Amino acid sequence: MDMTIKSRRALLATALTAVVGSALAAQPPKPEPPRNLNVGPGNRAYRIFNSMIYAAMPNLQSLGMPRLLSTGSLWRPKVPHSQVDPEGIADAVHALEGHTNDYYFDLEEWPLSNVAPEVVSANIDKLAQVAVIARRVQPRLKFGFYDMAPRGTYWPLVLNKTGDLQQWHELNQRSSVIAAQVDYAFPSLYTFYDNLPEWEAAARGVLQNARQYGKPVYPFLWPQYHDSNAALKGTYVPPEFWRRQLETCRDHADGFVLWGGYKQRWDENAVWWQEVRQMATEMRIQDASL
Repeated sequence: MDMTIKSRRALLATALTAVVGSALAAQPPKPEPPRNLNVGPGNRAYRIFNSMIYAAMPNLQSLGMPRLLSTGSLWRPKVPHSQVDPEGIADAVHALEGHTNDYYFDLEEWPLSNVAPEVVSANIDKLAQVAVIARRVQPRLKFGFYDMAPRGTYWPLVLNKTGDLQQWHELNQRSSVIAAQVDYAFPSLYTFYDNLPEWEAAARGVLQNARQYGKPVYPFLWPQYHDSNAALKGTYVPPEFWRRQLETCRDHADGFVLWGGYKQRWDENAVWWQEVRQMATEMRIQDASL
């Protein structure tokens, strides 16, 4: 993703934590009992997380879709973003206490793709350090990293590019030191192109790769095309395409994370949302923390 999208995501993460956190402060979540309902792949409970930021959005937890919040900035003022800031991480995690049971880190400042090997090694170490600190700060909350451990890919899977696939597999194997410290795998399965067979081939490959860590896998889905596609950005994925994306997650993951809604108003009658509700009904989704 380009710098514009990085900056926007950082801004949205901070805003989401502040707005949703204040709204839920009066009703802190109950401790989660063992989940023994709604069995999905691998005999795990199937879950749909809500990480959306639509305006005037209802509380979807009543539908069994718990909030998945993002942390804000992990750095105190004047601390370089190239460094791990333990106090900044602690502040960010503490800000989530009482507002959610589950959260994720979005740390695109430390890329694992298209950078020198020594940078990859350093960034893997830093991501693992963040996870260790977060676990120490608040062991009750469960978390993972957006599109890290595993890192997703697209064309190598679609075109079966052997060399690139080998590098990708090796990267995600090295990232096991990150995965060992988290509760969830959060790969990204956003839609870049209007090509369902290609998307499905890439998605299945990413989800299969994510299984290596032995953690529940909840890919991020976005009902609109990714911003990097100038011709399609802002438009919604066609209903049959979107339905197949939900079915792919049903068949190959433990659920999914819904993202989207930047500067948009909630539409209860939107076709994509009706598909999600239908999927929730089919899977008998129920948030066991209610």
